[in-house]
Amino acid sequence: MSVTAQDQLLASSLVTIGHETNLARAPLWDVRARPVQLELIAPSILYGCKFAQVAGQPLTVTDQRLFAELTTLYVRAKCPENRRVPFSLGWAARVIGHETVGGETRRLVRASLSRLRSVTVESALREPDGHETVLGWGLLDRYLTTTRGGGMGFVNLSEEISHLLRAGSVTYLHAPTWDAISNEDSVAGRLWTFLEAEDLRGGRRYSLFAGHPRGVDEERNMPAIADLLRLDWSKRRNVASRVRLACEVISRHDPRYSLELVKSRSAGMWRIEASRRLRTAVLDEVPIPGSVLSAWRRAHRGRRPSARQIETLREVLSRRSAPWVVAQLTEAEADPFRHLLTADTKLSQSRRSEAIASETAWVAEKEALAAGLESVGEIMKRIANQAGGQPAQ
Repeated sequence: MSVTAQDQLLASSLVTIGHETNLARAPLWDVRARPVQLELIAPSILYGCKFAQVAGQPLTVTDQRLFAELTTLYVRAKCPENRRVPFSLGWAARVIGHETVGGETRRLVRASLSRLRSVTVESALREPDGHETVLGWGLLDRYLTTTRGGGMGFVNLSEEISHLLRAGSVTYLHAPTWDAISNEDSVAGRLWTFLEAEDLRGGRRYSLFAGHPRGVDEERNMPAIADLLRLDWSKRRNVASRVRLACEVISRHDPRYSLELVKSRSAGMWRIEASRRLRTAVLDEVPIPGSVLSAWRRAHRGRRPSARQIETLREVLSRRSAPWVVAQLTEAEADPFRHLLTADTKLSQSRRSEAIASETAWVAEKEALAAGLESVGEIMKRIANQAGGQPAQ
């Protein structure tokens, strides 16, 4: 993962979520769980390539949120080589919207992990000579949960997801905004995560449908909005009304956005015209006290903070006191800005220390129980040898 992307997430508050960018743009997440025959879903387009879920259970926006939170933990832990992400089941229950933990809640967490583990996605690229190169991949390699009260679990991210996160393929989402939008309108929440992954400087247009009614789908680089949101677009006017409502919800909860659904000249076609201001209205309202600016100038020999540094200072001040920020800038021996971000990160990570300690003890307990037991491979080998009349090894 690039240092810049990692530093940005580590320096951010605990309400910042690191969502893998390709998955924010991919037509994987549905508003509700429902049986779907995957072979009847036409492949969509992502970065100009065919993209389709070809196996596994349909994923929901709740699965999306849980997976985004898991990738955030992975990046905050500096992307460990084993790709393992430990978590508490109580935390996972709160992520999927439950305040209390019980048997039913643990079942729902496990069901979400099961869906994430089951998925196989194929990305197909057509080569110049006409043949296709197809890559099949998934999201999780494995997961583990327990029915023990206060227990811990873990997931192992797939190699492909780990590689993307390490390479800096991360979109930063403000969790309270995501919650506020999704709680009112799940379709709007899904659309918002897509737009957050997009570069909207200068504005962009997004087609609502992949092609004209009874026509051939147009060539495109990204999925059409109806495909992205997994909406049944057999009745196009209904889809347009639904997406217009979602745009209104987004604009109301996130004033940075200007979204307008416009009917195209072609029959049965609409588009979203989207733009976004650079900074959130919430951070714009966070004042930078004179004491902080004075401490900054003293620490940086009279140099004023840049626009990007101002934005980061507002982010830190949204959760830390001005005297604390002044103290970090004053006591730094070298690179005061990095010293401030490092100190802020350490405070943020302290909330996870108890969970990590509990997980470590739990893993040690399981390893102790497993000590001396044969591996599955050894057992199967011994059984095979006995069945063949050979002495057991």
